[in-house]
Amino acid sequence: MKCKRVETWLLLSLDGRLDEPSQALLAEHLKDCPSCRRLEAQYRSMLGLLRREPETAPLPGFWARLEPRLREERKAVPLILWERWCLRAIPVFLVLAVIAAGLLIVTPQAREMSQSEALLLENANPISETRALFEEQRTEARNMMLIFASADAQRAGRR
Repeated sequence: MKCKRVETWLLLSLDGRLDEPSQALLAEHLKDCPSCRRLEAQYRSMLGLLRREPETAPLPGFWARLEPRLREERKAVPLILWERWCLRAIPVFLVLAVIAAGLLIVTPQAREMSQSEALLLENANPISETRALFEEQRTEARNMMLIFASADAQRAGRR
């Protein structure tokens, strides 16, 4: 058993709040550990000195000064909890912001494909599309197709 736990059990034992199985373990440890026996003797002597002294009453006005302070502490507790939460949340937020910024920098930006890239992706021949424009028999249809093709080319150039 660790001496740190024994110290806690000694205090509970002196108050009469230690259960019997723990009391037996404490007695066994005290047989083997001289430093804990010294600590028990010190605690018993302090307790004896305190019991000899008569109880003193608090000074006049003590409770009148203490109660407002206790009320202030009760009001401050939620603020303290909020402050602790914020102090823990700031590093987490900063880590998430750095990760998000890294992802934005590393990921490639999406861009639209040009008309020739789209035709190649569809496994279509861009030359045959152009040839179809020029082989059109009706002049009006050919002119309209050329106008729309040039408008598409200008729109792709602006991107």
